[in-house]
Amino acid sequence: MKTLQYPTISSSQIKRGLFVIIFFALVLITLNLSAQTTSYQSIPATSSVKVSGSSNLHDWTMENNHLSAGVAFTFKDGKLNDMTALNLTLKVKELKSDEDLLNSRAYKAMDADKYSTINFKLSSASATPLSNGHYTIKAYGKLQIAGVTKDVILYADAVQNSDKTINCAGSEKLKMSDYGIKPPSFMFGALKVEDQVTINFNIKFKN
Repeated sequence: MKTLQYPTISSSQIKRGLFVIIFFALVLITLNLSAQTTSYQSIPATSSVKVSGSSNLHDWTMENNHLSAGVAFTFKDGKLNDMTALNLTLKVKELKSDEDLLNSRAYKAMDADKYSTINFKLSSASATPLSNGHYTIKAYGKLQIAGVTKDVILYADAVQNSDKTINCAGSEKLKMSDYGIKPPSFMFGALKVEDQVTINFNIKFKN
């Protein structure tokens, strides 16, 4: 019967192994120290969302100036590196135009009494540096309107300001019918709102 022989490990090999483990541990610690994630909240007074569209008679715009949004930005060496969370809530009845009739028809079309908010929740994002403190943010997430949720991609231009606030601005086109909304009409159909609308957002965040 053969006796199994196990290879012996020298003290120099143990030292080398320990050195490798310590080296990678230090690298991970350094990376974690250089990349920091910070939570930010929107500033309502300087944040807005505009929904614009057209009809067979004239263009129209509805605006909300009470936007609530929370976001988490990751910084590396003091510069924006990533966006790791974004939750945005918009109250439907705080979207207003100068025309009361347009407001009431829009709220009815969106069933605002039942679905009182529009929501966006981030799934993942990337931040690409441009110049002069500007970044392009590509955000993948779920947009919920009138109880219908769709996967969307939002693009935003982000700017790091000297007071450490961050501005994010962009626009997105969508069709109301994709969210089960029938475009409203007026005057027994004499005025018909087009299906496609443009959402423009300008949000200022502070930590």
